[in-house]
Amino acid sequence: MPPSPSKIIRRVHLYLALFLTPWMLVYALSGLVLNHGPAVRALYGAAWGQFEKVEERPYTAAFSEGADNRMIGAQILEHLGLTGTFNVQGAPHQPRLVITRNAAFSAHRITYFRTENRLLVEKQAFSAPVFVNRTHFRHGFEQPFLASKIWAVVVDLAVVGMLFWVLSGLWMWWEIKPARLTGAAFALAGVAMFGGLLVTI
Repeated sequence: MPPSPSKIIRRVHLYLALFLTPWMLVYALSGLVLNHGPAVRALYGAAWGQFEKVEERPYTAAFSEGADNRMIGAQILEHLGLTGTFNVQGAPHQPRLVITRNAAFSAHRITYFRTENRLLVEKQAFSAPVFVNRTHFRHGFEQPFLASKIWAVVVDLAVVGMLFWVLSGLWMWWEIKPARLTGAAFALAGVAMFGGLLVTI
């Protein structure tokens, strides 16, 4: 006998939650960090999130006229042995280009001084709040690395999962007849508070 729609919805609700638990924990903890930023900063001190100098080195490279900032950034990271996901600030022909290499537990900031043929390499020390924030904002399909693309797919899955939990939660609420009135009251209270705060903030 095939499972009922109710059983299928409950199982998907359950297993999707178990699969996405690490991402949900990251989003929840980073939400706490963002919401209580001053308290977290006070706990970790002024050095929290700061970059410390690792080295300076000469760097002479000839880039083609059509080289964009990402091409330049990728070449510099390869030269430093730091290949991986990164972002770049600055236009290709500006005198300074800032490359941020976002690894799992640390971040490097490399400043390329084009006119001085020099690289400044800095590293951000690991701390739990910075880690969860950086992980929270890891997104997008722009990076050429397979792991980054898989991560982006899971982010989409997390979005779908949250929408499914809302809809399946409504389904399960409606199935429990004794809870319909109380559930409706809580739902209306939530919508009213959301709308009220939205227009008054």
